[in-house]
Amino acid sequence: MGSVAEELVAQFDTMVRRDGGAVRLVSEGPDRIEVAYRPGSAGPDCSDDVCVLPQNELATLMAETLGRRSPGTELVVTVAP
Repeated sequence: MGSVAEELVAQFDTMVRRDGGAVRLVSEGPDRIEVAYRPGSAGPDCSDDVCVLPQNELATLMAETLGRRSPGTELVVTVAP
C-alpha cells in the first residue's frame, strides 16, 4: 500500500485519464501535498471544455477526499503544460 498522497494521485489520475488528462505527485510532506494536473482535451462532442474537468473542480474533489483520509493536510494543485 502506498502513501496517502500516492493513493490520492492514482485515484484521480484514473478519473482524468478518460479525457487524456493526467495527475502526478510533485511533492509530499508531513502537512502538504503538491500535485500537477495536465488537463485533457475535449472530444468532438464536447464544447467549452464540458468533458474536461476544470482545475478548481479537481482541486475541490481531491481536497475533500484528502480531508477524509488525512485531516489537516494541505493540497496544492497546479496546472502543468
